[in-house]
Amino acid sequence: MAPAKSNTLTVNGRQYTLSEFMPEVVPLAKELASNARLLADSPLPVDIDLSEVEQREVQAQIPAILILPPQVISIFWSAFASAHLPALASALRRLSHATQRQALSTAIQILSLLPDPKENPYFRKFLRSPTASKGIPNIVANAFVQGTTWKRPSGPGHHCTLIIHTLFWCDPKDGDDGKACVDAGIRTALASAVQSLLESINDNNALAPDKAREFTLQRVEMERLLGVLQGIDSMPGSHFLDSTRGYLVGQVDDVCGGDMCGEEAEMWCSKCKTVRYCGEKCQAWHWKNGHKFACFKTDY
Repeated sequence: MAPAKSNTLTVNGRQYTLSEFMPEVVPLAKELASNARLLADSPLPVDIDLSEVEQREVQAQIPAILILPPQVISIFWSAFASAHLPALASALRRLSHATQRQALSTAIQILSLLPDPKENPYFRKFLRSPTASKGIPNIVANAFVQGTTWKRPSGPGHHCTLIIHTLFWCDPKDGDDGKACVDAGIRTALASAVQSLLESINDNNALAPDKAREFTLQRVEMERLLGVLQGIDSMPGSHFLDSTRGYLVGQVDDVCGGDMCGEEAEMWCSKCKTVRYCGEKCQAWHWKNGHKFACFKTDY
């Protein structure tokens, strides 16, 4: 079995147990969703954008979360993804780029800061759900085409990584040509927009020096997205994404085969339904050695 992760952490020189932190994680996740106006009981009215005060609250909370110890950050994003991704998706579907650009940009920023779906099973489960993630790949890709407000610590590279995640994990049949979950016309416009931004980064006169340095750091993900888009269109049907997703799926979900005993796993965790085990012994070990801190129910 894999070595147990530490159940203690140090914040500002003081040691805490994860059990002491857990009661704070769920309220923190709900606070972020509330500040971004994602909750169903307080949606933004039609054509009304986030206020400056609301924007400041969100942009102050995100850096505060990201300076926490890595294990706590991981648990925070699991709590957020398990409870609030459907609401975030609903917000993205109803927000207007023309009149609610700040709210749209903030929702995409939060989505782009989620850990890689390989590492966050709730994000992975959301993207693989044909109903929960329906329409989101097109919305996120089209937002890049139309232009969004980059909000630190996110940026164009994070946005491109998010688009790659949707392409890899969502069903290609959701797109209009069956090759990818993002429609063909949007993919073409997206490739043009990414290429144009890369060219502007290469032009030292096009961006202020601080912006040029900042965008250069995210160049790799922008170029990676271009490579993925080229791969999609160079192969027949959805072969490129089907093969990629098959490879990724083989690396996740199965805790026993991946990290522990090596046995075939067929038993899902009955609460979160994001990890599989070969039997009760491995499930009990995993629960005691970290899973209980990141096990949440979902509605998707």
